Amino acid sequence: MNNQSILLFGYYDRESPRTHTVIKEYTKEGCEILECHTEKGGFFPKYFDLRKQFKKHKNEIDEVVVLFPGHHLIPLAWWLTRFPRKKLTFDVFISVYDTLVTDRNKVSPLNPLAWFYYIIDFVSCHLADEVLIDTQTHREFFIKKFKLNPKRVKVVYLQPRKDLFFPNPLHPTPNSQPNVFFYGSYIPLQGVDVILSAAKILQDQNSNVHFTLLGGGQTKQEMLKLSEKLFLKNVTFIDFVPLEEIPKYINASDLCLGIFGTSPKAQRVIPHKVLDYRACGKKVITERSPAILEKYANDHDVILCDAGDAKDLAEKIIDCL
Repeated sequence: MNNQSILLFGYYDRESPRTHTVIKEYTKEGCEILECHTEKGGFFPKYFDLRKQFKKHKNEIDEVVVLFPGHHLIPLAWWLTRFPRKKLTFDVFISVYDTLVTDRNKVSPLNPLAWFYYIIDFVSCHLADEVLIDTQTHREFFIKKFKLNPKRVKVVYLQPRKDLFFPNPLHPTPNSQPNVFFYGSYIPLQGVDVILSAAKILQDQNSNVHFTLLGGGQTKQEMLKLSEKLFLKNVTFIDFVPLEEIPKYINASDLCLGIFGTSPKAQRVIPHKVLDYRACGKKVITERSPAILEKYANDHDVILCDAGDAKDLAEKIIDCL
């Protein structure tokens, strides 16, 4: 791969940790990075724009890397890389089927739409010459679920954006009330309900621990109602903020929280928030899973608890503070 030219392809978020991780993976191997990036809205405008841009680079590249999210762009990338033949790599990162059917329960497994999602995953991965995924556990899932050749599936572990996430003395930890911080998208995998239940346990114990939960998403309104039902007075909810503002919240906390959901997908991923917390030098509590053990089995500042267990989480919080 050394001294090769790599064309990043898609409508990927240039600021996302995953994009930065993949770029870093190729640059450390001495590759030249070029871009075929579109910001067009709609399916066909994206296709036309990417095809037009690709023509400018096709004779100077060795490999095309379709970055996440890019399942529906793979057929176009496959066609463009036939003549002349280029290697096609797909940073799949997540399964559409696993995310929408198994994890978020948007569609029943018996619904024809679920079969369509499976076909999207299956076809996009099989069209690529190489598939990139984020953990060994996730890799094994993809190989088995979508009948992939193990030789074509490579693990590229997610890395933190160290240009944003680092210890910052300008945001010192408060000395009065211990602050436990979480940020996330409120999908079931995150297990926000487990965090709120743990907050209830500590509130009933007259603990002075306070929780700050930043983010939004699928279950946000449900979690707000749960907080009201539990009469929580030790939780502050904050809406999403730009990525570059998140480090100040992390650095102003005493302890940070990862994920606690009980879905199979939660067992296969390493949440990027855990990487961000550790890059800021903070202790983290997250659920014990095969994926997290791949990287943090011996990290004493990553404390593991049982998935979905609010009591265990509450006990771990007290132990850490």
